[in-house]
Amino acid sequence: MTVLTQENARTSIEKSVEALAASVHTSEALNNEFYDRWMGGPLTFPEVSVFAEQYLARTVNTSVMVALSVLNTSDLEARVECVKNLYSEYGNGDVSKAHLVLLESFLADLLSRLNGASVSAEEIRSVPALPTTSAFSSGQRALFESDDQRTVQGALLAQENLAYSMLTRLYEGVRNYKKVYSSDDEFHEACEYFYVHIGEAEKDHKAQAAISAAAVCRDEDDLAVVTEGFTGFVNLTVDYWRGVAAEMTRRRLV
Repeated sequence: MTVLTQENARTSIEKSVEALAASVHTSEALNNEFYDRWMGGPLTFPEVSVFAEQYLARTVNTSVMVALSVLNTSDLEARVECVKNLYSEYGNGDVSKAHLVLLESFLADLLSRLNGASVSAEEIRSVPALPTTSAFSSGQRALFESDDQRTVQGALLAQENLAYSMLTRLYEGVRNYKKVYSSDDEFHEACEYFYVHIGEAEKDHKAQAAISAAAVCRDEDDLAVVTEGFTGFVNLTVDYWRGVAAEMTRRRLV
């Protein structure tokens, strides 16, 4: 194979990875009942509680999955990109800025304001995960623990490309609760979790995941395995949000 042919093949793979990543925008993982309701207007305290409980139960594993992507990827270029992602998840070395710390602080504060009484992160964590949330977490772990780095990188590509659009949608819904904050400044200070992700982290993570996915693809067969990992993660996400929406409806009617 000539150098020019190799370069053309690499460009083709990179474009295919980019197209795969962009496909999340037409998926039910981003276009679903939960997001319609979340962004459509203020919800009741029980409904918001469902979101907080299940989102935390899901997100508590995110940094672990990125760590697994480092461990279960042998390609050096891909692994380097995963390490960048992992360092970001842990606040770039500042524990107070670790993404999970910011999330727990935000959720506890929001629920406390809506409830009119203190709700701690420990209380949110203590609520059992829904079966659909547990299924998401176990399925996610299986993908990231795969002994095939192509599957791992496909899952990571889906996770990071869904994350940016997920967080922009979640933030738009959070704006429905600005009235429980005393000022715009107080509201925006409370939303650091979202600004860290939307402003920088998830944009970087998307780019890093595209590089690492392309790095483990030499041909169309490799791309097919990456696609399987990607699709598997997207499908898990679809079922997760269906479960959250159904539980919100149930809790509202109790």
